[in-house]
Amino acid sequence: MTSTSQQHRASSVFAVSLLTAAAAFLATSSSHAATTSSPLPAGAYVYVGNAGSDSVSVIDTSTHAVVATVPVGSAPTAVAASADGHRVYVTDSGSAAVSVLDTGAASGPAVVATIPVDRQPQAAALSPDGRRLYVGNDVSGTVSVIDTASGTVTATVAAGPGAEGLAVSPDGSRVYAADTGGSSVTVIDAATDAVVATVPVGATPVGLTVAPDGKHVYVPDYNGAALSVIDTTTETVAATVPIGGRPHSAAVTPNGATVYVTDAASGTVSVVDTATATVTSTFSVGAAPHGIALKIAPGGSSAYVANFGAASVSIVDLASDAITATVPVGNNPVDLAVSVIKPAATTLTAGTAYLSLLPLGEAGLNATLTSGGVPVAGQTITFTDVDGRALCHATTNASGKAVCNTAPGLLDSVSVLLCGYQAAYAGNRYYLPSSAHGNTALL
Repeated sequence: MTSTSQQHRASSVFAVSLLTAAAAFLATSSSHAATTSSPLPAGAYVYVGNAGSDSVSVIDTSTHAVVATVPVGSAPTAVAASADGHRVYVTDSGSAAVSVLDTGAASGPAVVATIPVDRQPQAAALSPDGRRLYVGNDVSGTVSVIDTASGTVTATVAAGPGAEGLAVSPDGSRVYAADTGGSSVTVIDAATDAVVATVPVGATPVGLTVAPDGKHVYVPDYNGAALSVIDTTTETVAATVPIGGRPHSAAVTPNGATVYVTDAASGTVSVVDTATATVTSTFSVGAAPHGIALKIAPGGSSAYVANFGAASVSIVDLASDAITATVPVGNNPVDLAVSVIKPAATTLTAGTAYLSLLPLGEAGLNATLTSGGVPVAGQTITFTDVDGRALCHATTNASGKAVCNTAPGLLDSVSVLLCGYQAAYAGNRYYLPSSAHGNTALL
């Protein structure tokens, strides 16, 4: 271990100790957002671990506003989000634990479990199928392997001193751990939980990432002012890209063409062309940027950067490399992750209505709306004839049932009697649309 690495690790441990000791004071002094009292609607959200506030800020990417603040353990650092949008995992560096957040809880995102791990967990990464969570424990120099279904540690892998960065290959076969104190990257076989290689890199590797095709690992070197590029076939460094300052974390685009690297010293992000292994541009963000996450979308892609020294998140338009918003969060934000909640599927079941004579029409047009077998209340159901002409509409009750009567006249009444009616639910940010056909009978 180099003297530079030793100094970095000592200062890192000391900094986290200060954060842990001051957490109560900082949390009471922070008032950036109030906890939401209702479930989050479908959409994309960014979860930010605030090490100095013992909290996680939740940013709605459609409004650039903090919509929830979730209390977690001491000095939260790394954040990992499940692909299905249901869970977010946060390493509580000062508590030697992982907080598990339910993103769809009735009163907003909430901690539903706490999983003990080794000392000072500072990195987290999920397997592609979401069945395993890998946690890098800095002081212990280990990687905890967690079964996400049971919430238990199934293995502990000795990964070398540090483990301050983690990434999983796209096929889930390899786990890469940045050994901050060992100037190397440890390669773990996910099938056996055994170390299969150790790759020497720069002085102080930290927030690494893996290319979408799994062929390269990009490793920021905090004390080496560079980005190391590992060829995963040979398990050797294939290129070194000068970054300058204090490179902290990296994120790669889904097409693998570009890597974004935060520089905690200069308050910038470097844009690296992976084909040429060169920096093509840089853009400024807030003070001491640490974690970075990308949201790639057809309508416009953005980078979200945690500004450790500014208690904020910079939102950057990747088409122009311009900041579009700066969102205040908790103190000392370290890492962040994008979580996408999809609208829940619904089922609409229409019943039987009855022909009424006075007035001439149909009575008791009805439909019941459920999601996952649970009734959905307070939603508008529209009833039409089979040709789409409106009959009536009603709101679902606590049992998910909507009922209304209609008097459309002789011709429509005969049509509905002979052909039945349609019930439709338009959906919203929480629920997907659905429809059903109902019948009409004589009294």
